[in-house]
Amino acid sequence: MINQDTLSQITITAAFKDTKLSKILALVQDAVGRKAKAQQFITKFARVYTPIVVGLALLLTLLPYFFVHDYVFRDWLYRALVFLVISCPCALVISIPLGYFGGIGAASKVGVLFKGSNFLDVMREIDTVVMDKTGTLTKGVFAVQQVVAALGRTRPDSQPWPPPSKPSPPTPSRRRWCST
Repeated sequence: MINQDTLSQITITAAFKDTKLSKILALVQDAVGRKAKAQQFITKFARVYTPIVVGLALLLTLLPYFFVHDYVFRDWLYRALVFLVISCPCALVISIPLGYFGGIGAASKVGVLFKGSNFLDVMREIDTVVMDKTGTLTKGVFAVQQVVAALGRTRPDSQPWPPPSKPSPPTPSRRRWCST
């Protein structure tokens, strides 16, 4: 429902810089500056290439007036537009940023967030990933769940191989992190 009859009064409880929207805007502005190398190249390329192509199209439209005896503006404008369509770098200028946006969007669907396309390029180069499988990060469980020996052998009670001679007493720092 849209209020069209009375004046609405809104009380602001926080400054704009403290709102979620301002933080999201700051993150987006920060991520815009973090472009991948391919995106940076395409931006530089388009900055030079596009004005050159547009200038050539203008010359293709106007220059024949001075050299062709039966010059028809409409025909030469059509040829210039065809030239623009053929020489358009849309495949590069549009598809590369869209590819990065698609990759970031696909990752966010499965819960992985990237702050910029440069981080997506870094992920492409990773060949080994080490995970914390103890549950410390995900569940807050500060205990070893399973130990796998170097040769692939594990003990049924998930203790290190070979077993320690006797357990060491908890130190003050270990007591702080151990659950009771």
